Amino acid sequence: MFRSTRDDTLIKTVEARYGVDLHARGDTKLGNLLEKRGFESLTQLLQAYRGNLTYHASKRRIYLSFLVEDLAQVRGFRLMSRAPNLEIDFYDGSLREVINSTRGSYIKQQIRSIIQRTSIVVCLIGNGTAWREWVDWELNTALELGKGICGIRLRDSRGKTPQLLNDIDAPIARWGDVQNLIAVIECAAARRC
Repeated sequence: MFRSTRDDTLIKTVEARYGVDLHARGDTKLGNLLEKRGFESLTQLLQAYRGNLTYHASKRRIYLSFLVEDLAQVRGFRLMSRAPNLEIDFYDGSLREVINSTRGSYIKQQIRSIIQRTSIVVCLIGNGTAWREWVDWELNTALELGKGICGIRLRDSRGKTPQLLNDIDAPIARWGDVQNLIAVIECAAARRC
C-alpha cells in the first residue's frame, strides 16, 4: 500500500517519489489524472502501471487492431467481454483495403474517429501483424492521440511484434490467462502517452 496522497499533488512530485513516468504534464494535478485515466486512487494507478492490477479499475473502451486473417481468434477474444470480471467494450474494425487506396484517407478519418472515443488500443498479435501498414497506422494514431497501447499475442502465433509496441515498451500478454489480459489493459491505461 502506498501512503495517502492528496488529489492536488502535482504529477511531477508523484513521478519523482515513485520513480515512474506517467506521460503527463508535471503540473497536472493527481486528481485530474486519476479521473482522466479511470483510476480511483494513486495506489490503484501505480499497481496498474507496474502490471499488478488484475481487475478493471473502471470500464475500458477498447479498439482492437488486428488482421482480417486472424478473425476467428478475434471473435473468440470478443466473447471474453461477456466474462463477469471483464469490464470492456470493443470498438474495432478489420480492413482488406490497401492503406494508400483511393478510399484510404476516408477510412483513416473514420478509424481515427473511433480510436478517439476509446481509451486503450489492443493489438492482437498474429503471425503477420508486424508487416501490415494498417496496424502500424492504427498504433501510431493511438500514440498521437494519447491512448493506452498494449498487445495480446494470439494463440499459437510466433510472428514478430509490431515495432511500435517494442519502441514504447508496451505491455504484452499471452493468450488465455484472463487476469494477465486485464493486467496489461490496466497497465496500458496507467501508462497512456
